[in-house]
Amino acid sequence: MPNRKNSRDLTKLSGKHLVETMEPSSLKMDSEGWLTSRDLHEHGLDLSPLAVYDASIYLMANPNVTSSHLFRADILHDSQGLLETVQGSENTLGGSNGNDTRDQTPARPATRVEGFELIRTMVRRLIPRNQNLDKALEQTCHLYASPGTLPGITDVNEAGQQSDTYRLLSMYIPHVSVQEEMPFYHPLVRGLAYLYDFTLRPGTGSGTTSIHFLPFTTNIPNRLERTLHILLNFNIRLSQYSKRDNLEKGTREAHRLSKDNVVPRHVAQDTYARLKILYAKDLCDRWVEKTEPTKHVFEDLGIAAFLIELWRIMYGITPPKENTTTQEKAPGFPGFVDVACGNGVLLYVLLMEGYPGCGFDARGRKTWSIFPTSVQERLSENIYIPRPFAHVLESVDIGVKTHTGDFPRGTFIVSNHADELTVWTPLMAALACPEAPLPFLSIPCCSHSLSGSRYRFPPPKKSKGQLAQGVRPVEQNPQPASGDLRALRAAKEKEKTEDGVVNSMYGSLTAKTMSIAEEIGYEVEKTQLRIPSTRNFGVIGTQEFGQWRKSTDSPIGEPGEKSAELVQRINNIVERECAMEGGVQASARMWIERAQGLHKGQGMGNQAHG
Repeated sequence: MPNRKNSRDLTKLSGKHLVETMEPSSLKMDSEGWLTSRDLHEHGLDLSPLAVYDASIYLMANPNVTSSHLFRADILHDSQGLLETVQGSENTLGGSNGNDTRDQTPARPATRVEGFELIRTMVRRLIPRNQNLDKALEQTCHLYASPGTLPGITDVNEAGQQSDTYRLLSMYIPHVSVQEEMPFYHPLVRGLAYLYDFTLRPGTGSGTTSIHFLPFTTNIPNRLERTLHILLNFNIRLSQYSKRDNLEKGTREAHRLSKDNVVPRHVAQDTYARLKILYAKDLCDRWVEKTEPTKHVFEDLGIAAFLIELWRIMYGITPPKENTTTQEKAPGFPGFVDVACGNGVLLYVLLMEGYPGCGFDARGRKTWSIFPTSVQERLSENIYIPRPFAHVLESVDIGVKTHTGDFPRGTFIVSNHADELTVWTPLMAALACPEAPLPFLSIPCCSHSLSGSRYRFPPPKKSKGQLAQGVRPVEQNPQPASGDLRALRAAKEKEKTEDGVVNSMYGSLTAKTMSIAEEIGYEVEKTQLRIPSTRNFGVIGTQEFGQWRKSTDSPIGEPGEKSAELVQRINNIVERECAMEGGVQASARMWIERAQGLHKGQGMGNQAHG
């Protein structure tokens, strides 16, 4: 990230200071009343115009990086068609929770600015996190540049030559008419603009960033001055970081992990906001565990929101909670089972939303007691014994209720941080109904082998084609070459990429779960969930994954092979995976011993789910 030489001491600023230094903007525009201040100028910057342009687009697409009060920006229109709109996302992925965003007002007319060309216009809707307190705000964003500033985008100057001076201007116009309509998270201005002037010199260059604003009145609040200085600092830092190999045309960081590739971001976040309003405070107030409630509650609400929207796409169903005319159970939904359900919050929310289902865990939790009787009846203390293990054991009587995964046809399996059951999840789903394997969502957490023992799976091997193209196998636990802070930071950044995450224990566990599912015939897709957890990969398995977005029919289709052949394939996989621990029978005994420990709450098992 950038150095600190351009950081300002905001503690010394006062409301009077900005008033005393305000002056008319040097920009020659059709609209009048724009102001700036010498204290809102930062000189001596070595930023290229391309870096500033990328940072500007990134901020337009991601305003939440500057304000913790914002969820996101829904892009409603982009004149260049590069940023994905909410309608385009729904067309690609499917799903809509009824919050229609296609009725937006048109873009506000662009102001003519002397010496600049209008190169791009976007309309976005700012979505607040707390929609009980703040309302959404539509905003038009205009980008301008002087001739020749962006090769291929802007024309050369009138003389037909490139200039030594380059200028970029990004302008934000909120769709409000009076100050009282402005939500808390937006500066109290009718317009805001960032100007960057860059002068090219032999072997180097020097630039100046400045903020210009159009106030509602001449009375400048203290909060506005502080906000403008913070925004100026942030814009500079992001531009310094915004090398073209770090920010990808302003939409998202390049080579980042798969996110919002299954359920549209705006759909999942809107549903999460609704669930948070309905359930979060009540659950936190009545929390009886010793653990901090907010993390568990918000995490499970995020997973519930994802599942609700996933099922909307898969089954074409609307949550009964969204239907004001009826509160019946979701029609056309085959039901779900939450294996290793832990505190039961996820099950509780889904049941309250109208989805039929049940959950079990190796041991009960105190939290179960705070739920209504109708929910408690759907929770059970039960230990899962995989069928391949049950077949080789003389007895599975371990003093507690057990089962081998007998679920009705079509049941959707939810495996949320299920630890020992993670790699078993696709096997469990297929064995429950070999003629039509059950769909599932697995969210891996701690890594275990099929025997239930702690185990780190090796990273998946690169294919021969990748090796031929010069892609090297991932090194286990790579160390920075120089040992300095910059090298360590680079290594941490690499861990957040698709290639880097595979090197971690968690990434290898996720890859193993996907590999097992694909081996038995599932269509698999991985997504990064928007939940407050570092264990946030979701692995989705169905028989015909791609069909959800083309039809509202259930994804359960005709089996691709005979049931007996599939069962034999699964048995072969179990034998192969258990060979390193002495075979299936030895692994089965280890499973039983660990299951008994989990039920009694001994040792580390007291904290485990499965």
